[in-house]
Amino acid sequence: MNGSYEEKIGFLRNVVDRSKYMVCLFGVGIGSGCGCTNYRNEEDAYDIEAKYGYSPDEMFNVTFFNTRVEQFYQFYKKDMISNLGTMDEGLYCLKRLEDAGKLKCIITRDIFSLARRAGCQNVYELHGSVYKNTCPHCGKEYPLEYIRDSKGVPVCEDCGSVIRPGVSMVGEIVDNGLISLAAEEVRKADTLLVLGCNLKASLTNTFLRYFQGNELVLVNDREHFADNRADLVIHGNPMDILKHLGV
Repeated sequence: MNGSYEEKIGFLRNVVDRSKYMVCLFGVGIGSGCGCTNYRNEEDAYDIEAKYGYSPDEMFNVTFFNTRVEQFYQFYKKDMISNLGTMDEGLYCLKRLEDAGKLKCIITRDIFSLARRAGCQNVYELHGSVYKNTCPHCGKEYPLEYIRDSKGVPVCEDCGSVIRPGVSMVGEIVDNGLISLAAEEVRKADTLLVLGCNLKASLTNTFLRYFQGNELVLVNDREHFADNRADLVIHGNPMDILKHLGV
C-alpha cells in the first residue's frame, strides 16, 4: 500500500480490527531496539573479538561450550546476559492484542524473552531463553540469576554438573517439533505481522512459505529490497508504531 505515514497507520488499525487470527514474527531487531545484546552487530562483534581473541560466533558455539567452558561463561555472563534490554510500551501493546483475542501467537528467535516478560502467553521461542537453564545430568532447572551470580562456571547444586544455558548455540539444530508447531500457526493466520526484521531474514525465510492468509504486514526500521512482497510496509521503530494501535 502506498500513502502517507498516517494513512498507513490507519490501514494497520483496520487490518488489526478485521483480523480473526493474527500471528506475529518477532524479529531480533526488536531486542536490539530495546537494548539487548546483539552479538551479530558488526561493531559489538569487533569489540568482543578484540576483548577475547575469539569472535562471538566462535564463543557462542556448542563446541566452544563443550571444550572451553570457563571462557564460554566468562563471555556469556559479561557480554550476553549483562544487557537484558528495557521493556518498551510497544511490547505491552502485543500483550493487549493477545488479551483482546486478536494476536494468537508470537514466533521469535529472541533469547531474552521480551514478549513473555511483557505478559504474552503463547510465544514460540525457537532459540530458547536465557531465563531457562538446566542441569543436563539431573534435569534441575535454574533461573538466570543463578547463572549471573555464580562465581566462574555455574554448576548444579545437587550433582555438580555444569549447567547448560537454555538457548540454542551456533552449531545446534533447532527443535523440529517446535518449528512444525509454529509453522502450523502461520498456516492458520489470516494476518501475518512481521516486526523488527526484513522479509529475507532467517525467521521470515523459514515461515513465510506457510502463510496463506490475506494480509502480510511488515513493520521495520529500515528499507529492504524485499519490502514489496508485503501488503503493507511501515518504516519506523516497531515499538513506536505499535503504540498507535490504541489497544
